Amino acid sequence: MATGNETPAPKAKKKKILFLLVILLLGIGGYFGIKWIYFRWHYVSTDDAQVKGNLVNLSAKVSARIERMRVEEGDSVEAGQILVELDPKDYLAARAQAQASLEMARQDLAKAIPQLALTRDRVLQGIDAADASYKEALEGLKFAQNDAALQADRVQKDIDRAQAGLKAARARVIEAKATMDNAQKEFERQQELFKNKYIAENARDAAETAWQVAQSKHQAALENEREALSQLELAEANRRSIELKKQTIRISEQVLERAKISLTLAQEEKKQISIQEKNIEFLKAKVQEAEAALHLAELRLQETKVMTPISGVISKRYADQGQLVQPGQPLLVVNDPSEKWVVANVEETKVRKVHRGSKARVEVDAFPGRDFEGKVEFIGAAALSEFALLPAENPSGNFVKITHRLPVRISVKDPDHLLKPGMMVVVAIEAK
Repeated sequence: MATGNETPAPKAKKKKILFLLVILLLGIGGYFGIKWIYFRWHYVSTDDAQVKGNLVNLSAKVSARIERMRVEEGDSVEAGQILVELDPKDYLAARAQAQASLEMARQDLAKAIPQLALTRDRVLQGIDAADASYKEALEGLKFAQNDAALQADRVQKDIDRAQAGLKAARARVIEAKATMDNAQKEFERQQELFKNKYIAENARDAAETAWQVAQSKHQAALENEREALSQLELAEANRRSIELKKQTIRISEQVLERAKISLTLAQEEKKQISIQEKNIEFLKAKVQEAEAALHLAELRLQETKVMTPISGVISKRYADQGQLVQPGQPLLVVNDPSEKWVVANVEETKVRKVHRGSKARVEVDAFPGRDFEGKVEFIGAAALSEFALLPAENPSGNFVKITHRLPVRISVKDPDHLLKPGMMVVVAIEAK
């Protein structure tokens, strides 16, 4: 009986312990579950992230044999430090040849400049003389033309005056003739009346005197007409002076034409100036070309020494001393340990919660349990699939919806330079 009463006690104790363990496990699970939910609510995380760095590939710009390799992998270098020296013999010879070509081009240009000055002086003096002769001939022609015009005008006016005088004289003759005829008729009528004793003798004498006066006036008018006709003939005879003036004009035109031809020939000589000027421009271009060739030769000579543009560490060495390298062939890789960042590829469904300036926490696989602080610097403008070699679209009509990712650049604090380019990390970004 005593044994039967003692059995239930241990079972009850076991149940109690089991119940406490369940409660403890539920509490621990609830704690971590709430913590996980809180993390998922306040952070955007991804393990598709990697440390990036500024890896500079140093390559040869010229073809030559490596004369000296100054560094090894792991060596620290400073910006501007010479890392590789190539054989410079060919490029020294090319520079000497470029210097000789430049000197020859400069000498040719120096000879052409004074020759151009002499040609310009000679041609310009000839043009000035021809231009003066042309202007003088032009003035002579203008004077002859004006003189002929004045003579023609003067002769024409004399003719017009003579014609007007002749016309007036003829009118006076007609008038005198009519007066004389009327006086004669009046005298004959008066004579008849006197014979018939109808008028006195003095009346007949007055009519006779009037007729005689009219005859005298008619004779005078005829004399005036002959004189006016003589004046007209003299004025028309002066037309020959106009022909003489025209002959002077033709001679002046010939002189002007010869002066014009001389001026044209003198101006044609200016082509010699243009030709020599173009030759000088050509020689200047040759000098510039030679200078550029010399500058290029000096650059090629300088490029036989390969220098690093940044300070850092030699991460990789691809060539050895004595090796013949070609332009563009990689020789070394230099990495700046202080310049690094993290690129996290965030799903497009979560990227709306990520903003520039958001804080981030970086966990590195190489250093478990250690977090690095970071901050979002840039959110990619296109999904990674847009840069894929094979596009997501296809013409078959088949479609599978997948979640794309956008790159997010995160600056990270690493004072000890523990992070190396290529390391995989897990990133948690504060969601906003």
